[in-house]
Amino acid sequence: MLRIALAKGRLESESISYLEKCGYTFPEKSDRKLLIRDSENNIELLSVKPLDVPIYVYSGIADIGICGTDSIVESGLSLIQPMKLPFGICSMVVASFPDFKFNGRRTKIATKFPISTKKYLSSKSIDADIIKLNGSVELAPVVGLADAIVDIVQTGRTLKEHGLTIIDEVYKISAMVCVNNVSYRTKRMDLQFFFDKLWKLLDS
Repeated sequence: MLRIALAKGRLESESISYLEKCGYTFPEKSDRKLLIRDSENNIELLSVKPLDVPIYVYSGIADIGICGTDSIVESGLSLIQPMKLPFGICSMVVASFPDFKFNGRRTKIATKFPISTKKYLSSKSIDADIIKLNGSVELAPVVGLADAIVDIVQTGRTLKEHGLTIIDEVYKISAMVCVNNVSYRTKRMDLQFFFDKLWKLLDS
């Protein structure tokens, strides 16, 4: 049996829908169930928090994970990533007020994604303090907690509501398939069968 960890929320719904289009069926599916099976195809789904998906995969509890690029980056874990899926599309961005510039002075950046932020700042040789928040990062520049934020943006509507604009893109995000390194060797045939189904739909 292949065990797949899915990121709770909208991405989970889109992942299940995609798997159903590939021919899998989940008669037990429910918003409240954390574990559902397709017994006929030997597939088991685990519903976990997005940032926990890579941990479940890396530890071997799950053979496969489907989560956003950001979850993999933030985990800092080395995972096999055989394919990108055509949903969960958005961007990790730097945002602030329209007149904001990285002008050499030490800057404060608020974010829920410290690893992504640190990598971005390092790549740009920007000196900044990272303030880790757990929600509502858009508020940080408005109340003076930070000069700018790094956050995930899909439509940009929330940024506009707070008078913020996109300063730069950190990276693009989509749903990614990640695989446990041991499972990749020991369950190669089962994984290949699963991947073939996904590739077939991707190419259709």
